[in-house]
Amino acid sequence: MYHHSMRFVALAGLVSLSLVAQDFAPLEQSAREELAKFNVPGAAMAIVKGDRVVFSKGFGTANVETGEAVRPEMLFRLGSTTKMFTATALVELSLEGKIDLDAPIGKYLAWLPPKLSQITASQLLSHTAGIHDEAPMYGSHDDAALGNGIRAWTDGWLFTAPGKIFSYANPGYWMAGYLVEALSGKTYADAMEERVFRACAMARTTLRPTTAMTWPLAQGHDAVGGKIAVARPAADNAASWPAGSIFSNGVRSSRTRRIWRASSPRF
Repeated sequence: MYHHSMRFVALAGLVSLSLVAQDFAPLEQSAREELAKFNVPGAAMAIVKGDRVVFSKGFGTANVETGEAVRPEMLFRLGSTTKMFTATALVELSLEGKIDLDAPIGKYLAWLPPKLSQITASQLLSHTAGIHDEAPMYGSHDDAALGNGIRAWTDGWLFTAPGKIFSYANPGYWMAGYLVEALSGKTYADAMEERVFRACAMARTTLRPTTAMTWPLAQGHDAVGGKIAVARPAADNAASWPAGSIFSNGVRSSRTRRIWRASSPRF
């Protein structure tokens, strides 16, 4: 969701590659060309085969002011890739019998207004809930912001009946994240730490900017007057963390496959 102001791209390639003759030069060249084409300061890439990292590399700069080079271990704000991690946590809760993904969410949040209460978790995760989209990048920084925001929702958040059409909606993942919070009995950030990051051995992965900044971190950038500059202040809105605010890197974020493979042989 931070694709407008966070101008770095973190790339995690989950691809099947032949290990007989590894030649990543064409891939590296493509990465450099993409950065130049879209005026992106830097990127980090990781390619995983099975449980092995077969390639990782940083490209460009992590900060246009200091010129610090991107390193593969640097954290990036993953933007909307966060959504797949939120979905992973909610599916884990369903496997534990704590939520039926196809049941109306009003079954678990009894105070929801009547129309919102009929949405299902599956519709939230598949962008078919009929919720309008927005992506505010600045707001409160505290853990209570997510619940405070969701509890203020009215049926006005719906622009059509749930299940009718596909319409990309960041707020649908705010609600999904709040379900993770409500059903786990922990804050969203703590639930994600326990259920996803720790379970997948994703060290140095967090939703909290004040934690991320204690590790090597690629800065967010924005276009200012036709030039790329470090974004100040850095975007952060705890009320929308479930849709786009995880800090991690390509190698660590790829480890979510451990949970996926445990729940389905397709992964």
